Amino acid sequence: MSLLLALALLLPWPCAAVETQEGQTTYWDMLMQAQAARELMQGSQHMDEKRYDDAVREFSKAVVRSPNDALAHRMLGVSYYWTGQVDLAEAEFNESLRLEPESAQTHLLLGIVHAWRGKTEKSYEAFKAAERYEPRRADIQMNLGSIEDGEGRYQDALDHFRKAVAFDPSHPLYRFQLGALYRKMGRDEEAVESLKAALARYPGYQEALLELGSIYERMGRRKESSDMFRKSVSLKQRDSVARFRLARALLLEGRTAKAREALSGVFHLAPEQGGGLALSVAYGGRPEAGREPSEDDAQSGPKDEGASPAPDASAGPLDVLERNLRRLPLDRDADLGVDMVFIPKSRLVKAPGKAESPSSLKQALERAGAPPPQTLASRREFVLKAATPAEREALIRSIVSDLHDALAKAPKDAEVRFGMNLSVSDAPSDKPSESGGKSRVSYNPHDVGNDLGLWVIGTGWTLLVEEALPKAGDPDPSTALGWLVQGIGFAALGDSRDAERSFQRSIELDPKEALAYLGLGVSKVIRGDEDGAVEAYRKASQLDPKNQDAAQGLRWLERPVSSPEPATPGAPAP
Repeated sequence: MSLLLALALLLPWPCAAVETQEGQTTYWDMLMQAQAARELMQGSQHMDEKRYDDAVREFSKAVVRSPNDALAHRMLGVSYYWTGQVDLAEAEFNESLRLEPESAQTHLLLGIVHAWRGKTEKSYEAFKAAERYEPRRADIQMNLGSIEDGEGRYQDALDHFRKAVAFDPSHPLYRFQLGALYRKMGRDEEAVESLKAALARYPGYQEALLELGSIYERMGRRKESSDMFRKSVSLKQRDSVARFRLARALLLEGRTAKAREALSGVFHLAPEQGGGLALSVAYGGRPEAGREPSEDDAQSGPKDEGASPAPDASAGPLDVLERNLRRLPLDRDADLGVDMVFIPKSRLVKAPGKAESPSSLKQALERAGAPPPQTLASRREFVLKAATPAEREALIRSIVSDLHDALAKAPKDAEVRFGMNLSVSDAPSDKPSESGGKSRVSYNPHDVGNDLGLWVIGTGWTLLVEEALPKAGDPDPSTALGWLVQGIGFAALGDSRDAERSFQRSIELDPKEALAYLGLGVSKVIRGDEDGAVEAYRKASQLDPKNQDAAQGLRWLERPVSSPEPATPGAPAP
């Protein structure tokens, strides 16, 4: 059940009368309550239509008319959350809990707010409180398991995911979560059974198809594997992860032409229709910009000479993000989503008295099962409304400051996965598009949306990419296409150095490989080298003049960056 649907089912109708302090219900009281109920219904309709600002106005009226209505405060909090006003959302949820302290739904929503802020412990506490009041709610069990899964507490997560399936056996999400966890634990047969059960209930569940395809490939069932990846691409044409896995699977089968065909549209930095703008890139690496080389860097071997350094060694993903935000037209609305995942660095310790060969080490790692646990930092979602230059600049500084604070919480020496998805309306905010609404367009490595409408932070796909990338001792690709496919995997994870090395090698083997130049452009965007990205995209356009990804990517990259407004004298830096 979706969050919005769950809230809609809680709307009071008809509204119950509230007694005054004297124990009497006046006509005025009933009139105000009836009006508040109408405003709640109207606000809920706005929420269903994703008109969140309108919903805020209606729910605010309901709160004014009925200040002791816990539901009104809760609904106002939800609308604040979806407009990016998370502080106000938290305040409304706390007020709702003051009026109705045993509301499992409000504890659940407060937990989601804490998760948004990266406060995992407080989020978990809120979900546990929700469980105390409604222990048989499947969505509560799922959220508890999701946090435990992110912390590597697989057995605890397994217990909660199993409960979610038991409490709501018809919902495909819970079966998927259980299957994905079984896969991490190396229990492939159980994973297959659970994922197939999810697909039986929702045949269009693309995430489940991807997971199932990767398991089949690991089990040596290549035909079934490529079939699953092909279905994934057909369902989500803009999913570069699915295209990467399909192309790689087809190469393993020796089907080169089909593998190249699978890569159509894999690099997409701009919308298919003119007018709108979009960009989303994954960034990888350690959170501290401009750091000194570590001992791990020294042990990893010399850096590849073919990969150019970033033009500014102190530049980080937030600098690139800030520049892109300043490209936004002031008369357009925009949505920004940011995912941050902190991954603890794994360390191998040699067993005393035992000699380790490369093959025995590889076997030991395979027996160990899943990669190191991924600790989810947070997902941030921001709404940028059409604004004056000063208003837009203030909002950009606020967003970047918020993200700097979140990155500062990264554990020392942790690897960071930082992904952003920026989508902009294709028409000025006061002018509807020809289709009658605001069209949203975007690119990102795993552009699949959220079909089920549930609170799911999708970072598990990174494992689907990592497991398909070369390990130490694996042979290098022998063809330009093989290097190209490998580079796509590195680019999806934000590994610009290895992505650039792969694309450069592809170009060396085939100087007319336009897709490799597009990949080179993406890797340079990740590094912050936008001049280099423009050069690469121009070369791709020369080699393939009909390539729309190259033309549209250039339109974005060549858009001027507005200069930041000067800070007010004496004002503190954001």
